[in-house]
Amino acid sequence: MTRREIISPAALQARALDLAGQHAMALLARGPGSDLRAALSDLAALGPVALLRIAERFGLTALELDLLCLIAAPELGPEPAAALAAHPLALQGRATPALCALVLGAEAGPALSATALLRQGALVEALPGTGLAQRLLVLPEAVASALLGAPAPDPAVLGALTPCPPAPHPQAGMLADALLAARGLDPAPILHLAASDPAEAAALVAAAGARLGLRAAALDPSALSIEPARAAQLLNRDAVLTETAFLLPASPEGCQIADRLQAPCLLWGIEPHRTQRPRASIAPVRAAPLPRSALADAEASHAVGLTADLPALIRTRAAQGLEGLAQRIEPQARWDDLVLPPAQMQQLRQLAASRRHGPLVLDGWGFRAKSARGLALTALFSGASGTGKTMAAEILARALCDDDLGSGGGALALYRVDLAALTSKYIGETQKNVGRIFDAAENAGAVLLFDEGEALFARRSPEVKDSHDRHANAETSYLLQRLESYSGIAIVTTNLRAAVDDAFLRRFRAVIDFPFPDAAQRALIWRAVLPQALPRAGIDYDALARLAVAGGFIRAIALTAAWLAAESGGPLTMAHLERAARQEYMKLGKPLSEAELRGFR
Repeated sequence: MTRREIISPAALQARALDLAGQHAMALLARGPGSDLRAALSDLAALGPVALLRIAERFGLTALELDLLCLIAAPELGPEPAAALAAHPLALQGRATPALCALVLGAEAGPALSATALLRQGALVEALPGTGLAQRLLVLPEAVASALLGAPAPDPAVLGALTPCPPAPHPQAGMLADALLAARGLDPAPILHLAASDPAEAAALVAAAGARLGLRAAALDPSALSIEPARAAQLLNRDAVLTETAFLLPASPEGCQIADRLQAPCLLWGIEPHRTQRPRASIAPVRAAPLPRSALADAEASHAVGLTADLPALIRTRAAQGLEGLAQRIEPQARWDDLVLPPAQMQQLRQLAASRRHGPLVLDGWGFRAKSARGLALTALFSGASGTGKTMAAEILARALCDDDLGSGGGALALYRVDLAALTSKYIGETQKNVGRIFDAAENAGAVLLFDEGEALFARRSPEVKDSHDRHANAETSYLLQRLESYSGIAIVTTNLRAAVDDAFLRRFRAVIDFPFPDAAQRALIWRAVLPQALPRAGIDYDALARLAVAGGFIRAIALTAAWLAAESGGPLTMAHLERAARQEYMKLGKPLSEAELRGFR
């Protein structure tokens, strides 16, 4: 068992605070201190570290991090608290600007001014007092809670906030796209939901927030006892600490707060009050040709500063709900690695292009308004084992990610569904597992790969003879319903196309047959599978093409031969490939004819 597996989140935060406490004591002793950020980064290998996350999200400098540790010393344990209280410039066991300037130098004074990041961002507070140098510096309760790994809104706004529990909403993708579009505008517009029902607005924001990896909360400005400027200051901070998007009424008070918010902010109401910042309604923003994937939503969360590590957010969201029912595949294959006849290759490229043009066709041209069913990017890949079906799924995952993010180097999360784990002998459990798979994949922007899909997508029994037939038909019907309403990406592979129910076939965007490769195609596959760095001598690709095996088996032979070449200490030769081919044919239980070996010697 690894160290990461045995440390609890609470213990991890306690260890981080202990490091911060030791750092504060070293600073108070006028020593050089430690490289706290590096130590926290090492600790982050075990899990999320709240203090490091705060430092990264708020962009704290080394000086600001030192100041935060000094001011937080009373919260970091009895030893740091005692060390701070013993300092002659401390008051009531708290740090003061005079103490900080003595310990950290003259630069500490400007860093603690009312307009500097620590106080403007409400990470520390200076209590009222006589004289600037002797004011008590304290850690707000919300920041202290976040350091302990239990983030919560500030008590001054908590009573005015109502959490919005997430639930599926048909317009969640539209709102997430609007947030994605708004991030690129300066100044960022306040998004306005033209809704008269606050519950409906809250449900939509919660659903969109879930796609972004955010919580959602509705604010009632009339329940606040602080000024709008102070409320906005606290909400800006708490949005980062708690990863929350806020919904405000389009009242005069709500608009005053919204004008000052840098965090994700939405107004609801039919006739909103005037705002100083520009307002964008959802409809015009939605018309922009933006991707609708949850991966793009994750990028939006990263872009507005609520997520520091975009790949980590994507991996985390993709894994939610898929644990135990699907296995992650890391897509590596590219278009050049796949050898198929021109017709099938064109079908695959059209499938990728349909994703790219989805916003125009579905939203711009109105197909989504006609019906929300059958809009998923779904495909059936049929063919014998080793003909490239899984590789094609990997290529699509990479191509679709490039379309969404323009990264050119990433890939959507690809998950192979474990059909054995998905199906259950208990009534209703299979439907629950199917629903969980589709919900999780839709929220995370993952690509679902149903291997040997005939196990779930099989023809329904025309004659119901017993309860087993009835339940099997019910499971197939439910899967058909979920596939039709699914808005994500699903690929089904099968060796037995004839076994797939016709009702499923018409709902696939594409049905692509992967034929057994002919000799010319096998020669191309051989050239593609041998890496450039592999030393070789006397390789006859035409002779290799005589081996009547598909691409998956060609790759297996090539890898085995490479191991043999490495063991021999020389380059890859036809002799190594012959030995590897014999081993692979033995696994398949097939004889290796002399005609196939012609040209190997």
